Amino acid sequence: MTRNETATSLTCAQAIEKIYEFLDGELTPLVEEHIRAHLAICRKCHPSFRHEEVFLRFLEQRARIEKAPPELRRHIMRMLMDEEAAREPE
Repeated sequence: MTRNETATSLTCAQAIEKIYEFLDGELTPLVEEHIRAHLAICRKCHPSFRHEEVFLRFLEQRARIEKAPPELRRHIMRMLMDEEAAREPE
């Protein structure tokens, strides 16, 4: 099967249905290659995939959790422990 035959064997609906799995790297290599081949020739699907890819990368960057500096974490723990110690037994 040639690259064009692979690409044309995948419809736009089939490609779009797999968009998130493709972008997350969750597809088999064969299915991924079919989608890549489809995107290489399909002017309709490529912009949709590109938009979703950019949006997904944006979300990934915003969702990264940064830890507080060690001194701040120690200070917060001390405050919590002091607060707990100051409570009267019930």
